[in-house]
Amino acid sequence: MKVSIPVDLKQCVYLGHGHSGKVYLMPDGKIIKIFKSSHSCKAEFDILKSVEGSPYFPRVYKLGTHYIIREYVGGTNVYDYIKKHGIKRSFVINIADLFDHMKMLGFKKLEIRFPHLFVQKDGTLMLIDPRKSYEEDIPYPKAFLRKLKSMGLLEKFMKILKKERPDLHWDYK
Repeated sequence: MKVSIPVDLKQCVYLGHGHSGKVYLMPDGKIIKIFKSSHSCKAEFDILKSVEGSPYFPRVYKLGTHYIIREYVGGTNVYDYIKKHGIKRSFVINIADLFDHMKMLGFKKLEIRFPHLFVQKDGTLMLIDPRKSYEEDIPYPKAFLRKLKSMGLLEKFMKILKKERPDLHWDYK
C-alpha cells in the first residue's frame, strides 16, 4: 500500500521502527511517524492531543491518514542513562512523578517501557508512543520494573521508592 506523506523521506533521517510503524526526523526538526494502520495512527494522535501541554509527552502537530507529525524528543534513552548513571534518588522520584502524572491524565495503562522513555539533559523525562493509554488496564509499570530486575537494579530502585514514596505500592516479584 502506498501512503501519501507530506515530505520526501530521502530528505529525512531514519530513527527507527516499532510495532506501529517507522519514525523519521524531518529537515525542520520535527518527527514524522508513518503507521501501518490508520486506526493506530488516529489513536496515537488522539492520545497525544489529549495530553497537550503535558511536560512528559511530545506535542503533536498534524494528523494524516497513516502519519502524524510531532515534536522531536531528544535526550538519552532510559536504558543508556541507567547504564551510565545508575539508579539515583532524583531519577526514582522523577519516575514516580511521571506515574502520578499519567494517573492524573486518566491513563489506565500506567506502563513505562524502556524504549519509549528518554531522560533530558536536565533530568526530566519524556515519554513517546503512548499506545492504548485509556484502554488497557495496567496499574503499575510492570515492563519498567521487569527491565530493572533483568539489569540487577530492581532492589535498589524499590528501596528508594519505598523510602521516598511509600504511598506507591508496586509489588513486583
